[in-house]
Amino acid sequence: MKYKHEVQRQYFYWLLFFYTLFIFRVCAQLIQKYYALSFLPQFERWYSGALPYPWLLLSQIVIIVLLALVIRPFHKGRARASYRTGIFLLIPGAMYFVLMVFRLVAGLTFAKHHSWLGATIPAIFHIVLASFALLLGHFHFKYGHRNNAGK
Repeated sequence: MKYKHEVQRQYFYWLLFFYTLFIFRVCAQLIQKYYALSFLPQFERWYSGALPYPWLLLSQIVIIVLLALVIRPFHKGRARASYRTGIFLLIPGAMYFVLMVFRLVAGLTFAKHHSWLGATIPAIFHIVLASFALLLGHFHFKYGHRNNAGK
């Protein structure tokens, strides 16, 4: 199929962009925890406190590994599109995106002092993860439809 190489390369670069942003977030927060740098926001601004930091860091590492596994086939030009996977990613991805945009807007306006809503940096990076899911879902939905429409 035509999407195999050129299209996958475009998706790869965008997925890599969101992946790199997320890795930056994890590394910046870790650095601020153990060796604070003056040009980065303080550790508390990166952290909403929803999970103890060691558990948060572990979950972030798992996410980084999983996203790398998702990106790899795009880099190799071997990603297989699946319409059902697209639906599975687009619906919860859209809900996740909308919820995190609401969280960001609330944290910047009427809920500035709420610990979870007011944590703007985590909200931004949740939007990054939601964008990754939406982009991946778009690929599967758009290019998997022809392959799986009758199944």
